[in-house]
Amino acid sequence: MNSISNFLKYLKLNKNLSPYTVRNYLYDLSDFYKYTKKKNIYDEKKITKNLIREYLSSLIEKNYKKKSIARKLSVIRTYFRYLKSKNIIIENHAELVYAPKSTKTLPKIIEKKEISKLLETPKFNTKNGERDQAILEIFYSTGIRVSEMHKIDLDHIDHVEQNIRILGKGSKYRLVLFGEKCQASINNYIKNSRNKTKSKIYTNALFLNKYGSRLSVRSIQRIVKKYMLISGIKNNLHAHSLRHTFATHLIEGGADIKVVQDLLGHESPTTTQIYTHTSAKHTKEAYFRSHPKAKINIK
Repeated sequence: MNSISNFLKYLKLNKNLSPYTVRNYLYDLSDFYKYTKKKNIYDEKKITKNLIREYLSSLIEKNYKKKSIARKLSVIRTYFRYLKSKNIIIENHAELVYAPKSTKTLPKIIEKKEISKLLETPKFNTKNGERDQAILEIFYSTGIRVSEMHKIDLDHIDHVEQNIRILGKGSKYRLVLFGEKCQASINNYIKNSRNKTKSKIYTNALFLNKYGSRLSVRSIQRIVKKYMLISGIKNNLHAHSLRHTFATHLIEGGADIKVVQDLLGHESPTTTQIYTHTSAKHTKEAYFRSHPKAKINIK
């Protein structure tokens, strides 16, 4: 089973997947092969659909969520398609296996009052306050992914047109917009904190760590989580929740779903459609929580 390293290179070079995504593929495949080795199977050609099904059943017994099981099967399928394309295996048995149906859960979002508090949490008089506020403002203003935030360079920002050129999935670029408050945060950070950060090697990256290098995906996630906890936001929310919140608040404000789809960089409108359900659920909750007659039978 020496094909995994070649497969990971293929994902990075041919599919343009981020290092973070490639690591997740490695983790899922390693977990699968630990199971096959326990069954004394060391050759991909000997892996059957029944073995894959048994592996998925073992995950169910370990109380894995259906969504996680579906992801692991998707990774196995992708890997076996690669093996077949390289003539390493004759049949792709993974294609004959189906994941347990998962119930669609609506994305959790952050209330508008909580968002306002979150954006005001970083303090300018602290070491990284200006940088961190710019990160939070960009997340909420644009709805970009963490991996996309990580890739922003200085020359990707158009301060006149108030947009950022984002390198998204599949190495496709799109433009996202930002308002005046976000622009002020970006300008403050670039003019002050960023220009004072010492670096041995020049980098065009927008967000830098203390060594003057590009801020990592993991560091950005930690920064967002830190300020969520400080501002009192709990409910297991994270950086990606700002993307969900951005989309839901746009739709609640009357934005066309096609516009939201383009800003999020979704290939299909079906992916964006879930935010209309989130918005409807959010509206219903707000109504029953706020309206004085909502819980009373009106005659």
